[in-house]
Amino acid sequence: MSTVTVRRGETAGFDMSGWRRRLREYWLMLRLLMKSPPAAAGLIIVLGYLGIVIYDQFFVAHNDIMLPNFSDPFPKAPFWWPGGTAAGGWMGTTYPGIDLGDAVLKAIRIDLMYSTFVVLSGAAVGSLIGVFAGFRGGFFDEALMRVTDVTYSIPFLVFAIAVAFALNKRDFLTINFILLILWWPPYARLVRAQSLSVKELKFVEAARAAGASDARIMIRHVLPNTLAPVFVQISLDLGVVTQIFAALEFIGFNAGNLFLPELGNLINIGWTIGFRENPWTILVPGIALLIFTVGVNLLGDGLRDVLDPRARR
Repeated sequence: MSTVTVRRGETAGFDMSGWRRRLREYWLMLRLLMKSPPAAAGLIIVLGYLGIVIYDQFFVAHNDIMLPNFSDPFPKAPFWWPGGTAAGGWMGTTYPGIDLGDAVLKAIRIDLMYSTFVVLSGAAVGSLIGVFAGFRGGFFDEALMRVTDVTYSIPFLVFAIAVAFALNKRDFLTINFILLILWWPPYARLVRAQSLSVKELKFVEAARAAGASDARIMIRHVLPNTLAPVFVQISLDLGVVTQIFAALEFIGFNAGNLFLPELGNLINIGWTIGFRENPWTILVPGIALLIFTVGVNLLGDGLRDVLDPRARR
């Protein structure tokens, strides 16, 4: 009967020491991140918005439609606004009688969930294609570069509008899939550039000499060592995609659904009813969008510094 020797700290097929090393790396990253006030502020902002998403998703009775109040449709200023009353609540109301506090919470949840879907899906698809192209080279690598060159030349907003009108479908889900078509090539190009250098390192040669297959080398050894810039790009893209959603909704891309809780739609409603008369109807959702965009950019800049090996010395 054969026996299997398992070292201390390991179980069969599971390396505990490897997980401990990763946890120490993550803890070091967090410490370096918190040493930078702008990066720490960005992390706190992003975590705050994630907290809003979790709270609104699991602890608030809601649906994905803003509830109008046609018995009292005219906007009311927040109680702290000059001339405001308690009837306006914390963030006031917008037309037709929609509570802005509840609407902004729903909008943050929807915008972040859909933005995360687009960015993470694009990053996953692009990373797999990029590592394969960089590792194998040849015709596939050359074709990928030409596809990414073409993609970079396509304006996101124009492409989304054109495809949606061609399909005669102007809804929020359609925007997501249209953006996903355009979002993977940048990650593929980023990972490919990293793979070209990583595949020449000694540990890759050692894995090949030990008999590892190309697929195992790519997934187990090359891909994990190319993801540092991908994490930075993900944090930056979250803000960009959220702004694209807001821009499309603001210009009336989804005009058939007035009560969709989305930050751009709320800004559009406020602009339609008049900014001078009811400025809070634009300022409240606009500031919510601005704070999130600034937060993810600060976090992305901080991650770029933290993932620089020179910062660990």
